[in-house]
Amino acid sequence: MAVGFVSRVFGWVGRKALLYVMLVLAIAASMVLVPWIKTEWNGPQISLDRAARLDAVVGRLRLLEGDAQVRLSKSSALSKDKTLVQLDTAIEDASYAQETAIAGRRSTLAKAASLAKADGDALMADGARELEIQVRAGEITGLSTARDRLRKKQAAGDLITQFRDSVASVNQSAEKVLQSRRQCRDAARDLKTFEGRWLVWATGQRYDQARHRALQHSARDRCVEARRMKAVYEIRRNAVGQIKLQRDTAYRQYQLSQAWTGTRIAPVTQRLSDQIVKERTSAKGSWRAKSMLWSSEMRLPLIFKVAAFTLLGIIAMPFLIRLFCYLILAPFAMRRPAIRLRVPGAAGVAIALADRSTTSVGIRLAPGEELLVRQAYLQTSSLAGAKGTQWFLDWRHPVTSIATGLTFLTRVRGDGEVTTVSAVHDPFAEVTILTLVDGAACVLYPRALAAVAQPIRRRLRVTAHWRLFSLNAWATMQLRYLVFHGPARLVLKGGRGVRIERAERGRVFGQDQLVGFSADVAYSVTRTETFWPYLFGYEQLLKDRVEAGEGILIVEEAPMAGRRPGDVKRGIEGMIDAGMKVFGM
Repeated sequence: MAVGFVSRVFGWVGRKALLYVMLVLAIAASMVLVPWIKTEWNGPQISLDRAARLDAVVGRLRLLEGDAQVRLSKSSALSKDKTLVQLDTAIEDASYAQETAIAGRRSTLAKAASLAKADGDALMADGARELEIQVRAGEITGLSTARDRLRKKQAAGDLITQFRDSVASVNQSAEKVLQSRRQCRDAARDLKTFEGRWLVWATGQRYDQARHRALQHSARDRCVEARRMKAVYEIRRNAVGQIKLQRDTAYRQYQLSQAWTGTRIAPVTQRLSDQIVKERTSAKGSWRAKSMLWSSEMRLPLIFKVAAFTLLGIIAMPFLIRLFCYLILAPFAMRRPAIRLRVPGAAGVAIALADRSTTSVGIRLAPGEELLVRQAYLQTSSLAGAKGTQWFLDWRHPVTSIATGLTFLTRVRGDGEVTTVSAVHDPFAEVTILTLVDGAACVLYPRALAAVAQPIRRRLRVTAHWRLFSLNAWATMQLRYLVFHGPARLVLKGGRGVRIERAERGRVFGQDQLVGFSADVAYSVTRTETFWPYLFGYEQLLKDRVEAGEGILIVEEAPMAGRRPGDVKRGIEGMIDAGMKVFGM
């Protein structure tokens, strides 16, 4: 088992490595081989012609570089006389023009293709666009510098004006301080003079007391006002000092800011000049020089990188799809209502369990019965029985009969005649008999039917039931269900046998194992229990689920009997099998 696992791993790695090599060859053929063949076929003249065309483009671009430098110098001169509003408007216009030019840039691959073809118009457009971007960038730099310098100048001027106003205010405060001090001294002197007259003072206690109080109040108020004016003067003088410091700082910043004198336009012809050298080297160089030049020009590292990412995408995509199905799609399908076929008259009619499957079974016909059996399952029949050919199992479903091989059936009639049904060619097939009484109905894949014994005057009735709007039906890729109605005896076949059991508490099966169930069973899907085996492709995502009930389940023991592991039908054969499953066949 370990050897088989190692061989599968090495086989997988080998297939992916071969796929990577094929991707590299395919991408190289489209990007490298065809241009190289054309160059080698036509000789070095193509390289010389390309060099001449690129040389002409270089000359034209150098003229555009000179024009761009002149535009930039004029913009530098004009920016000195603009106002702030004009500068802001000019910056917005230049920024919009720069963004437009940047948005028009071509991709790197397009530029490389223009170089390889020496497309003059495309290269001129690219060069003009790059020059426009440089000019606009220089204009934005110059206008921004002029705007900042003008703002610094205006700020310094505003501070100078503010300083002058503050100095004038301080001078006014100083005069008010001197005036209030004089008034304080005068009031104090008047009070002192009045009190110094002792005779007036002695009699004033009696006759001039109001005068004395008025002089006291006047002296106190004027001295308080003098102190207040002094405090205001000190505050304004300190504010003048701070404004003076700010003025000096702003003026120094303005003097240090330099006016924009313009920048030099960077050449846009260097890439073209390098390409001209390569073309001329390719025309007259050695094979070694040509091969190295060819490797760099044809972007071999890019080819290998693209191929590697493509290979990673191819490898990862199945795992991503499986992850999405396991985590999102399958849980959503499991929550949808189950499929339950409503067959009129079949409710409550139980179907008896069949005997264990064997390699062969004998069918004894009752009076008025006939047996229809596939050619590959007719082992022995009685000598006296009447035999004929039945073209289709059911004339109302000819396409289903043809698709499932239920055509050219051998019809056996005769009361009491015994026919042995057994797989003549399939060594793994076993058969059993399922009896459907009158009114019983069962969903069945026609491929599991080997023979049917039915009344001659009441042939087997097969009805089709569609479930187009059921997510469970789409999840199992079976939109139509064929229901077989009794009375009849169905001979069922299956790889290594067929097992018929009760649903009881519910069952879970692989989608290839469940070949039939009684019509009243609730049928849906469930997600596989193990994640990692499903992720690596060892298990299917969905399994058939039958809910608890009294119905029966028809299970094929080994659907893959006779096939090797991994022997899955692909291509047209796989598509046909998938289509037959959709239609319940």
